[in-house]
Amino acid sequence: MNIFTNTLLTVQFISKALSTNREKGTCHLYVQKTAAEEIKKSYELNDGSITRIHYLKIQWYMATTLYLGEVLSELRPEKLIETEKKSLIWLGALIAITDLIVDEFNMDSDKLTRLMTNEAERSRSDLSAIEQVLLLYYRRLLTVISKEKAETIHDFSLLKPQIDSQAQLSTGLTKETVMEHTRKKGGTALLLIASLLFDLTEKNKAAFYQLGTFIQLMNDSQDLPKDIRNGITTFISFQKSYKDIQKLLEEEFRKTAVLFHGSGFPEAGVFRLLFYFHAMLTGINYKLRSYSRITHNVMDADKFRNTDKSKFSVHMFSPESIIYCLPRVFKFTINLYKERAPHS
Repeated sequence: MNIFTNTLLTVQFISKALSTNREKGTCHLYVQKTAAEEIKKSYELNDGSITRIHYLKIQWYMATTLYLGEVLSELRPEKLIETEKKSLIWLGALIAITDLIVDEFNMDSDKLTRLMTNEAERSRSDLSAIEQVLLLYYRRLLTVISKEKAETIHDFSLLKPQIDSQAQLSTGLTKETVMEHTRKKGGTALLLIASLLFDLTEKNKAAFYQLGTFIQLMNDSQDLPKDIRNGITTFISFQKSYKDIQKLLEEEFRKTAVLFHGSGFPEAGVFRLLFYFHAMLTGINYKLRSYSRITHNVMDADKFRNTDKSKFSVHMFSPESIIYCLPRVFKFTINLYKERAPHS
């Protein structure tokens, strides 16, 4: 462990986390300034069907996609340039709107595919407000990326709504089916982001796809109380204890680390990337620890439903959180993740 490097990265991670943690964080403020014209236009297109919560979700995805792009850029010597930042913001909006269209507006994925591939479909006079907002950001994205990257985005983005709709329509899901869906959903979303910043190869595509899986698993873990209350099936539904969740997350992080070590990216960049995501994993483990205390270490749906949901609001910058997380983040060493091959 290099004390100076880990100290510097810890400070940088905290700064990045704070920038996206609240609506007034610097990352959100940057999005609001950069996308001010598009945000205003999206409100003008609203016919009343798009709620404030929907708009907040879109802006949240814009900020978090930009944040992920900044973290991924640790793998290369160049920092993000202005057009790349804009492309990440527009892509974040598209990812959010795709989720909304399928999950909230119940649009068939085939219809969404036609909207993104057929100019005549995009020229219809009866497009809904959410369809018009989707096209607003889609067209903005196309103005700041190359033709080659546009084709890659197009291919991946067509896959994403089909994955989302499959999850929505399926019943009696098995553990294997849920994990496959989780990998596809997370992996496809991260490939979309990575395609804007890198030339994709078979090696780095596998690494990015696995990283996307890991991120999706972390998201599902922190959303555990909400998903259980709402009856949503995720990989959590098949875990017997909080320790099982933590063990699975640790193994998926290990797989991610091994793939990035073989991806051809510079070792220093890989270390920084893994440091940041290990720090995120530490935060998720703290949240799971907090959930466990509230439910007396029992993974029981009724306990979640019968407990005031406000009790599951975990403050990540509380003194207790800092005491738990900071030493674990600071002590990260890459050697633990170099030698052991991932399980299949």
